[in-house]
Amino acid sequence: MRIALVHPYPWPEVRRGAERYLEDLSAYLAGHGHEVTVVTGTHGRPTEERTASGALVVRRRLVRRGERFGLSEVETFGVAALAPLRATGADVVHALVPSAALAGRLAGRRTLYTVLGHPSPEQLPERVVPRRLLLGAVRRATAVATLSRASAEALEAVVGRRPVVLTPGVRLEQFPPELAPRTGPPTVLLSASLKDPRKRGPLVLDAFARLRRRRPDVRLVLSGEGGPGALDGDLASAVEVAGTGSPEEVPGRYRAATVTVLASAHEAFGLALVESLASGTPVVCTPDGGMPEIVDPTVGTVARHSSAEALCDALDDAIDLAADPATPARCVERARRWDWGTAVGPAHVEVYEAVRTGRREIAALS
Repeated sequence: MRIALVHPYPWPEVRRGAERYLEDLSAYLAGHGHEVTVVTGTHGRPTEERTASGALVVRRRLVRRGERFGLSEVETFGVAALAPLRATGADVVHALVPSAALAGRLAGRRTLYTVLGHPSPEQLPERVVPRRLLLGAVRRATAVATLSRASAEALEAVVGRRPVVLTPGVRLEQFPPELAPRTGPPTVLLSASLKDPRKRGPLVLDAFARLRRRRPDVRLVLSGEGGPGALDGDLASAVEVAGTGSPEEVPGRYRAATVTVLASAHEAFGLALVESLASGTPVVCTPDGGMPEIVDPTVGTVARHSSAEALCDALDDAIDLAADPATPARCVERARRWDWGTAVGPAHVEVYEAVRTGRREIAALS
């Protein structure tokens, strides 16, 4: 198949879950014989180049003229993407932002639109234009996908259209596991940007401070953009700000941790949790969005609710779980559900084929 993947920001220039999804998806498809064009943005000059996997990456200048009207470059990205999409001859366009989905339809292509966030009513854009773009993309796309069952239910409740569930995945070979139990002084890893308030860094810090009263030797490693701000002396000595590091460093951080925590609000999926499991490290999350779909009691703990005390309890339980010699292998086995090669990649191709041929009831594939 000829497939166009469309998102304004490429990996690794921007290192978030969406960009990682775009990178891994393009590598899988190109590596399995599909003709892949990635249409993405740049603040520099437009370029076209082949990746090592064989995908063609078309970079077009992000449109900033809309800023005077209060429109972000994401909301105007469809303008930049329209001409490349007309030129691709793609059988299927897979768009990861609303304006790209609308551009795909304007280009006359069958289009799958993945809603990246958790589309509960309170998460719909407040501004008129972004809201209309989102609703228009959902209604006009050939098919719609979400990253979890929870997000699918939220979208159907809001818009009335049933989406297919297509999760991101993990390239297991990039996250070799540590299969020894996690013993000794525990380390909690937060792999998320502290610049993003949705990741709820302050909640993690509050839970960690409480955990320190139970486990004085516990440490917290912050892996991502930003820092925690001012901390008191005792707490500051137990917190390491590791920064983003290189992509090659990240798997080692998971392996070195006792447990990985993600406390995001309205998280549609939670790729860091799957990466941690692939590394043999159990996980903790809050009961928000799609994260609980990743975690079961054999590989981690879902906090009872999104409070510091509940998150502290969950971390305490997961540290005990990490010391069980059987836990790392269980984590790796759980992560295989999201392996690109055997699970996630084939699921995408099946949906693309349904979109390409106009098959009805695409949502039933999930």
